[in-house]
Amino acid sequence: MVCQASSHGKPLFLALSLITMNVQYYYALMPLVVGTCLPVMAASNGALGKTLGSPFWAVFFAFSIAAVIAGLIILFGVRQAPSAGQFAATGPQMWLGGLVIAANIITFTIAPQKIGIGVTIILFIAGQMLSSVLIEHWGWLSYAKHPVNWPRLAGLVLLLTGVALIKIY
Repeated sequence: MVCQASSHGKPLFLALSLITMNVQYYYALMPLVVGTCLPVMAASNGALGKTLGSPFWAVFFAFSIAAVIAGLIILFGVRQAPSAGQFAATGPQMWLGGLVIAANIITFTIAPQKIGIGVTIILFIAGQMLSSVLIEHWGWLSYAKHPVNWPRLAGLVLLLTGVALIKIY
C-alpha cells in the first residue's frame, strides 16, 4: 500500500522524491551559478588591484569580505563550534583548501589582466579537470579510485583543444 500525503490521492513518496530532486538540482545549480561569477570576480579583482596599486590589496579585501560573510553564516547558522577532538582528527591534507583558495584568488586577480578572462577561465577548468582525473585515478585524498580511460582522456583533449581555439580566435 502507498502512503497517502492527502485525501487527494497524491503519494507521499512522490512529494519526498520531488523535494530530494529539487535539493539535487540546487547542489548542481550552485557551481553553475558561482561559475558564472568567476569572470566577474576576475574582472572586479583585477580592476580593484589596479586602482589600489597592487593586486594583493584586492586579494586581501576579497578574503576580508569572504571572512565576514563566513563569520555571519557561522554566527547565525551553525549551532556548535568544532571540538578539540575534531581538530585533532584532521590531517595536513585537509588544510590544503586554504592554500588553493589563496592561489585561486591571486591567479584570478592577476592572470586575466595578462591573458584575458576567457583563457584564464578555460585554463582554470582544464586544470580542474586534469587534477580531478588524477585524484580519482590514484584515489588520492580518500577518494574512490576511478581509473583513467579513453573517453576521459578524450574529454581532456577536447577541453584543451577548446582552450587553443578560444585563444587563437
